[in-house]
Amino acid sequence: MASIKKISIISGIFIVVSIFSIFGVVNLVGSSLDDKIILQQIKFDAVYLEDEKVVLISFEDNSNNTESAILEILGMDVTFHKEYKFDTNSSFVTEMSLLQIPKYGWKTTPVTLEIQHSEFGKIGLKTEISEPNQETPIIIVEEK
Repeated sequence: MASIKKISIISGIFIVVSIFSIFGVVNLVGSSLDDKIILQQIKFDAVYLEDEKVVLISFEDNSNNTESAILEILGMDVTFHKEYKFDTNSSFVTEMSLLQIPKYGWKTTPVTLEIQHSEFGKIGLKTEISEPNQETPIIIVEEK
């Protein structure tokens, strides 16, 4: 009798986990289409200008539907943090002083942007710093 209860409980857990896994796969497939739409409207870039010793970060939402943004550059002794509010023009260009390239490369210094968008809601964007002669890194989109 106890073994029947254990089997029932295990079967129930397996069914619940399977259902959540299916919903997760459906959600991933659906969100990839949204990512393409988002990235058609939004430009986000971080370029290290070695001569000036600055990282130039730019953001532009061609739809002008971004209401606010929080920019952070991680992986440093002190995280770079800046907040923006937009009324009409959803864009900014900012500079962050950086005296030297990180010892372990740009992958250790991700640039993140959390935006509040009137159409898509709260989304996160993540990219890497690149140099002018490098290929532009991909932008990862995360719905929050």
